Amino acid sequence: MQQEKVSIDVLKTQKSHIDLSDKQLPTDFGLNDYVLTKIYDDVVLVEYADIETDELGNEWVTRNGIAIPVNQVHNAWRKGKVILVGPNVRYTEIGDIVVFPNNMGIGISNLEVKDYGRIRNGLFLNEQRMFGVCESNKK
Repeated sequence: MQQEKVSIDVLKTQKSHIDLSDKQLPTDFGLNDYVLTKIYDDVVLVEYADIETDELGNEWVTRNGIAIPVNQVHNAWRKGKVILVGPNVRYTEIGDIVVFPNNMGIGISNLEVKDYGRIRNGLFLNEQRMFGVCESNKK
């Protein structure tokens, strides 16, 4: 019996029910009087882990010793701490530091999360948009 060969070009990946790559979605979720308690599907909520702030409130990301203002890192690789995960997230856990492209999710700010507190700068993104989990090699 001969097995049928299938081209990789016809294979389909499972898409998320909630696609956060659409930049037309609003970034203000209107939750000022509420606390976020859970999220759905393969959505991950991360708090940026690579932002530095000075005493005047200026924020930047450092890359190879160069300070880049946060508002100029639209297409940069970013690092974030996982705060919440949806039930269909398979590879990522709360507390992981993940690497992802900054332009593949919906940014949030000043969002209150139950049992965590307020997130000043973060992002909702689909797990399939992340590239991996990392850890610091500094001792």
